[in-house]
Amino acid sequence: MSFEGRTALVTGGTRGIGLAIVRALRRKGARVVAITKSKDQIAFFEKEFGEDPLATAALADVRDRAALVAVRQGLSQLDILIPNAGVNTRVKALELEDEALREMLETNLYGVFVTCQVFAPFILAKPGGRVVITSSLSAVHGMDLRAAYTSTKAGLSGLVRSLAIEWGPLGATVNAVGPGVIETPLTRAYMDQHPERLKAAVDNTPLRRIGQPEDVADVVVFLASDAARFITGQTVFVDGGLSAGSAWW
Repeated sequence: MSFEGRTALVTGGTRGIGLAIVRALRRKGARVVAITKSKDQIAFFEKEFGEDPLATAALADVRDRAALVAVRQGLSQLDILIPNAGVNTRVKALELEDEALREMLETNLYGVFVTCQVFAPFILAKPGGRVVITSSLSAVHGMDLRAAYTSTKAGLSGLVRSLAIEWGPLGATVNAVGPGVIETPLTRAYMDQHPERLKAAVDNTPLRRIGQPEDVADVVVFLASDAARFITGQTVFVDGGLSAGSAWW
């Protein structure tokens, strides 16, 4: 699965799962543009990739259409689009404040939708375009303290199906990955604070471990490759079997 000569764009691509996706695509030879809304994250990204001319970062908030258009104007081609940026706030539904609610809705759903709209002219310019959206296990698995987050991720699965129908005749595939419990810097802090939640996640996952960002990145690479040329409209759950159910009963 060589990606030589192809260009990929990853939103939220400077940390966690997004950064793992960038690394995986670069190993396969793709030129990769990572989008972040944090100047500090750009500095971190540039330190990691050094003088690599095929790994660059751009500053933009996915909620800002004009900022995304500015990024698009700096590209000459785009073959692979990875709308990965997302946010989460753990709080009971009745206690979720309006600001946090809007941030999740606007980043996780509106931001992904706009990202697809803005970069579609490249993706649909010729057959073979690939879109791989980062959804979540919570798209099909309700979770305590995450009513708004699960709502946005369930919405992404619907978006994937509809875009697959619209864009398929133009030769583009649209899929999603649904990560389960993945160890990232953000979730690691939560796990350290709540070790009982980590144990519960491991105990209820058939493969008896939590995931690593690379577990998700490898599936993204597959879905972006020619090997997945006849797969579209799907959400592939990368969760160690957690969505399959459990043996507690």
